[in-house]
Amino acid sequence: DREVVSQGVEKGVRVTSYQDHAYPLLHALAYYLPVTKLIVAENGGVVGYRSRYRLLGSEGDGEEIRRLVREELAGVLVESWQNRFRLVDMAFHPAEGLSPEEAVERARRALEPRGFEVQYSGWAIHVHRRGVDKGAGLVEACKMLGLDPRQAIAVGDSEVDRPMLEAAGLAVAVGNAPRGLRRVADIITREGYYRGFLEAIKLLEEGGYI
Repeated sequence: DREVVSQGVEKGVRVTSYQDHAYPLLHALAYYLPVTKLIVAENGGVVGYRSRYRLLGSEGDGEEIRRLVREELAGVLVESWQNRFRLVDMAFHPAEGLSPEEAVERARRALEPRGFEVQYSGWAIHVHRRGVDKGAGLVEACKMLGLDPRQAIAVGDSEVDRPMLEAAGLAVAVGNAPRGLRRVADIITREGYYRGFLEAIKLLEEGGYI
C-alpha cells in the first residue's frame, strides 16, 4: 500500500523490499514506490540498487543450476520465464503431474549433494547456493545502510522468509504464514496476505515500534 509505506517513510522508517523475484523487477518497483533505494532480490542473493549491487552467491551459479536441471531434472522442473533475468537464485515450477512437494523432494536429492538448496515459496521452487537466503540478504542490506540487523523489523509469509525473520530484531508473520514461520515470529497477525501486512503495520504502530 503506497500510502502506508509513505507514512512509514515520513516517520523516518527505512522501508526496503525483500522478495524472491528477479532484481530488474524489484528495481522497477523500488524506483516508483516511496521506499529506500536498496532492494534484496532473488531470496537474498542480490542486494543493491541500479548497477551497484552485490551477489551473495557466485556469478556462475545461475547457469550451473540451469544446466544441472536440464541434464538431470528435465521431467521434474520447468523453468520460469524470469530465469533469463536472474543471477544466483533460479526459479522453477513442477513438471506436469507432479506436486510441488514431490518436485522439491526429487530436486533436493539431485542438487543438495552439489551444494545447492531447494525451497518452495508458494509461488515457485527456488534453487540457490547453500547460504544464500533472505537472512544473509538482510544482514548485507543493513551493512550497506549502516544499521544493526537487530534494529530491523521483518514481515513475512513464506518458508523462504524464515532466515530473514530469524536475523531481524523483530519478526512478524502474517496470518497465511506456514507453521514453521509462525514458530520464529514475535508477532502473528490474524489476517493474511495484503490485509495481514496492513494489520502488521497497525500493530507495530500501536506497540511503538515504528
